[in-house]
Amino acid sequence: MIRKFLVVSLVAFCGAVLANETISVYQLDGSIHCQAAEVTTPAQAADILKQADVKVISSASRSVPFSVSSACGTPTGKANVLVVDAGDWKKMLRKRPDAHGFGVWVFDRSAVEVYKYDGSLQCDRGKEISLQDMAGELTENGIGVKASRKGSDGRMHITMCGASTGRLNVYSIATESLPRARELGFELLVTRQMTNEIGVPSVNRRAPALSRTPRDPKTAAGRGAIPKLW
Repeated sequence: MIRKFLVVSLVAFCGAVLANETISVYQLDGSIHCQAAEVTTPAQAADILKQADVKVISSASRSVPFSVSSACGTPTGKANVLVVDAGDWKKMLRKRPDAHGFGVWVFDRSAVEVYKYDGSLQCDRGKEISLQDMAGELTENGIGVKASRKGSDGRMHITMCGASTGRLNVYSIATESLPRARELGFELLVTRQMTNEIGVPSVNRRAPALSRTPRDPKTAAGRGAIPKLW
């Protein structure tokens, strides 16, 4: 099912909640390349949230700004995008952590942060890649770096020589460059603070601060993976 394609990642952005206390959310509409499929309209998507006592201000059909796979059997990337009451959204998440298959729409932001592990391992094993050297992977492929910093994945790692330190290199890039950055192995960065901003239920706060959309480059679905943001 198309909703299973949106692999759950407990993620959000602190700028998602607007000044007027609304938030934009989305759900892929179910359309699939090369085959007929049951497609959800914006009105039908709105009804799902209304039935969950979420006030819907507007709804529209849009496409995710990613270079998704065009292989037969993969999602087209068309989505229903809804502007909803932020307070109602938070209340619903406390009751339904799965958010009824919806995610936070953050693709209108001008910049996002991406990361890669820096290669460092415990007991000084491994070879740490500097911020500057890793930034070259982006700039050499036409991706401008607005800012960079060191970070941590927030996970508990086993204490053992050769195990990961959890340290990251983090870069701020233009949102439109995210698809290309993901092709280079970078992932979208999401922090625990961001999830707290929109009221993710406490039962989920023990989850890793970072979450990745599993991608298997050997499969069409993996090559066209779209991260679910909420």
